Amino acid sequence: MRYPVIKPPTRQEQALIGRKIKEVVKAQGGLRPAARHLKIKRSYLGALLDGTKNNPGDWYLRKLGLRRVTYIEEI
Repeated sequence: MRYPVIKPPTRQEQALIGRKIKEVVKAQGGLRPAARHLKIKRSYLGALLDGTKNNPGDWYLRKLGLRRVTYIEEI
């Protein structure tokens, strides 16, 4: 079975992911409570926030209220 190739997010998309994480962290009162609320490991959430990890899967994006959209357009 072949998995589709997923391109890494652009800087703008990375900034959006970071903003969403910061919103949840602020609302929950810290990284640990935010990770518990989202049901994501604290270390992974921190890695997404500081840019160590930069290509979260669709499951993680949905937890943050985001989705990956790809499209084809005519040139």
